[in-house]
Amino acid sequence: MLHKVIFLVFCLVGFTSSVYAEQIRVLGAASLKYVLEEIKNDFLKDRKNDEIEISYISSGKAYAQIKNGAPVHLFVAADVSYPAKLYADKLAPQKEEIYAKGKLVLWSNNADFKVTDFKDILNPKIQHISIPNPKVAPYGRASIEALESTKMLEKVQEKFVIGESIGGATTYVESKNAEVGFTALSMLGKNGIDTPTMSFVAIDEKLYKPIEQALIITNYGKDSKLAQEFKDYILGQKGKEKFIQFGYSVE
Repeated sequence: MLHKVIFLVFCLVGFTSSVYAEQIRVLGAASLKYVLEEIKNDFLKDRKNDEIEISYISSGKAYAQIKNGAPVHLFVAADVSYPAKLYADKLAPQKEEIYAKGKLVLWSNNADFKVTDFKDILNPKIQHISIPNPKVAPYGRASIEALESTKMLEKVQEKFVIGESIGGATTYVESKNAEVGFTALSMLGKNGIDTPTMSFVAIDEKLYKPIEQALIITNYGKDSKLAQEFKDYILGQKGKEKFIQFGYSVE
């Protein structure tokens, strides 16, 4: 009899846990690949039954997917404009919220092309320069702005190798298919890509518009308790500390 009671209790506990478990889908900018995974894992430590699936793509493509009806609860972008468009299109119940400001870097993973200054991009031996697609990737737009501000764009643009997201552009350099390229500071270092041959230099933030990054809960996710709590965690103190650790600025 006692065994039956214990078994029944376990069944009830399991049933209760499954009832309250929730799963959400998040679209994150490719530049968040490392930091957002750590934030997610920290958040879920005490939520063993909840699940958060994050796909990393360019912010422009993420916006297009949500606009076309993709079942996404939360969008964590690499700029403000795409979340703002969702709100303007009435695809989100509340306005976007800024969570951090990103930093642009020029980097190399080739010891023969050590980067110490932005002007190193003019090295005539460089044949390939990777850049995130400026049409859909905020860091790509910032790269173009920085090159225009220094009057170097026309001198190097014919060497561009375009990555559809910052992840793709970064892979070109990591695999040495491009001698140098643009990426986010958050992608590099001990928490991201860290190789003996890599070098990078932060681009002067005065040379490009601030890369303010925002998130937004979509109409699809408006009734999700887990989406709201994950958003609050990202915006909270623990989230801010993690962003700072990865090279972002936070308010």
